[in-house]
Amino acid sequence: MEKVKAIDFYKAWLKIVNKREDELRQVWRKNKLYTKCIIGNENSIIKEVANELNLLSYENNYYSIDTVLYKPEDLSPEINKDTFWFRDLRVAFEHENNFSSGLYQEVSHLLITNCDLKVLVTYPNKEIEIELEYLHKVISGNRNSNIISKEKSFLMIFGYENEFKWEGWIYEEENWIEIKHSS
Repeated sequence: MEKVKAIDFYKAWLKIVNKREDELRQVWRKNKLYTKCIIGNENSIIKEVANELNLLSYENNYYSIDTVLYKPEDLSPEINKDTFWFRDLRVAFEHENNFSSGLYQEVSHLLITNCDLKVLVTYPNKEIEIELEYLHKVISGNRNSNIISKEKSFLMIFGYENEFKWEGWIYEEENWIEIKHSS
């Protein structure tokens, strides 16, 4: 079965956030409302992204992961309806409003999660180079870092309020690679 690719997730993300730009701008500086818009309500951005990728989303902090994206067959078989015990995950998604809160914690959590793609979305309030360099060290110290690099399975997305701009960065062994896009 084909794995979810970082570039496909990023394209789906851009499509949905750009479509809902007005809504996001209205709540951008209201952390709780903004987070609920991204994850945690019936019409969340991540639900739409999941739908765009032909996946389902579970947004109830599965083992403290903000959201997981999955296919129906990823659930354990023959379990009660409306229960969620996964035997496989496609995407582990973390959302962090506070860029300066210690992103290494979110990255570390994603690193120990077995899934096709690990995604962290955050909102820089300063230059990103030093943080990217540090997070690269965190990931490169993982014994699976070469697999993460080869499979391009770690995606960072930065959102910028003023120009409503998004940047996607994929972990590779030598450095982060920015996803170039036309949106």
